[in-house]
Amino acid sequence: MDSTSSGRAQRVLIVSLMKSGTHILQEMMTALGYGMAGSGVRLRPEILPEFSEETRWQIARLGYEEEAISRLKTSSAEQFTEATDRAWEALVFSWERRLAQPLASWYTRASLETGFAAQVHRQAVGSDFAATPPGVCWVINQLDIKQVDGQFLREWSQTGEPRIIFNYRDPRDMLLSFVNFLCGKTGRGFSNYNDLLPISEILNSKATLEDRLAYALADRSFPGLGDHQRMLWLLHHPKVCKTSFEELIGPRGGGSAQAQVRALSRVFEFLGVTDTEPAGVAGRLFNPDVFSFYRGQIGGWRQAFTPALARLVDDRFGEVLQAYGYE
Repeated sequence: MDSTSSGRAQRVLIVSLMKSGTHILQEMMTALGYGMAGSGVRLRPEILPEFSEETRWQIARLGYEEEAISRLKTSSAEQFTEATDRAWEALVFSWERRLAQPLASWYTRASLETGFAAQVHRQAVGSDFAATPPGVCWVINQLDIKQVDGQFLREWSQTGEPRIIFNYRDPRDMLLSFVNFLCGKTGRGFSNYNDLLPISEILNSKATLEDRLAYALADRSFPGLGDHQRMLWLLHHPKVCKTSFEELIGPRGGGSAQAQVRALSRVFEFLGVTDTEPAGVAGRLFNPDVFSFYRGQIGGWRQAFTPALARLVDDRFGEVLQAYGYE
């Protein structure tokens, strides 16, 4: 399906807080025909964008210098595809840098400053987001307005493109999910970003779930804990479409079918989707086979948090719970 048909948004950026049900939005966007990109989603071959030859030339011109472009004109089809795939991966890396994703801690500073990815970044760093291929949904876990590339913010403010969807979840359930995730309580372990490895070791050294949660609440640098506050600007911005785990998860995750369809209808209207019924997509959203899935339920924190932990939660999340409508 061509995601740019029928007046649909050509480019979408989803900002989905870590452990807020990003896989739900992935299922939604792939059902609508978008290819996926970005660090916020585990990329599998079947959800990658499919590019036409014309689009591949656009990617090549963004990522390669003129001498390399000339060589590509006489390359075989296989060589051209391989070269443009490589350029696309580097362009994604470049845009993740411009959108202020913490790549240096995920990978290494050297990987950012040397090699082909760094070369492409220097080549493409002045380009607009509108120059990226159409039909792609980008997913990231944060968009810190104090760190993101100002050129992107200006472009978005002036044009409203890309369309931005902000997805969040009750921070208590997010914290519980993240602790379980970092302790390996998913079908396939956790993503081994460098900054998560030490935290995983700390959590696994604790004797009980209560001890792990207490540590996570006490450590101000625990991954994701400050994201609700830093993303308040997205929650309030009139050009941003807001969704939540609780709305989208549906009956199998403790939500309701009605809330799920209402949320999908709101997103579809925002994206200009007119040829797909929300009810036809709703059944695809709950997918226990995704990489980071554990239980996928609303309100799990109620059984996990002792009275002592609840007091720590009030101190840590009080204002956030009110701002996001969870109190």
